[in-house]
Amino acid sequence: MNLEGRLKIIYLHGFNSSSNSKKAKIFKNSKFVVSSGIKVFFPDLPVSPKEAIKNILGLAKSCDFKVSLIGSSLGGFYSTYIADTYNLKSININPVVPSHLKDMKDLIGNHRNYHSDESYLFSQDMYEYLHKIKIKKLKYPLNHLSLIQLEDEVLNHFKTLSYYKNSNLCVEKDGSHEYKEFEEKIPLILDFLL
Repeated sequence: MNLEGRLKIIYLHGFNSSSNSKKAKIFKNSKFVVSSGIKVFFPDLPVSPKEAIKNILGLAKSCDFKVSLIGSSLGGFYSTYIADTYNLKSININPVVPSHLKDMKDLIGNHRNYHSDESYLFSQDMYEYLHKIKIKKLKYPLNHLSLIQLEDEVLNHFKTLSYYKNSNLCVEKDGSHEYKEFEEKIPLILDFLL
């Protein structure tokens, strides 16, 4: 089925990751995505949440067709924010939710990116901006499909499930924060976004 021109997807990586992440590569090279003709963007997001949101919105506005978002971890926080603000669809993979932000305070400081080896600072101001844009209650809960694996070793899945309780959920007992067997979910993802 060729869907060229009907849908554009923006894939958003997580904290300290990149467009070259394992899930991004799996999605990009999936036979389902390749054969569909769907245009998928994989931006490298700035560390600054404010700049990341600005870049994502700029990319979304440059698209002539329907836009949907896929976000992993912090990328899921961004995809939820943008999709709920602009009435778009989002897929959120083991996403950060507002009640996880308190735990992210420990991330303030210097880091080295897993993929680029670039050093950077995640500042107090950046952390506070995440609080500024958090959506306490989803306006369009059915626009979101969240893929959650209960063995996520980074984020508390109880908080995630509570946040998305009125949304579409795909919950698996095992797994990890990375999201094991992601490729198996790609048909579900594409079906939801269409």
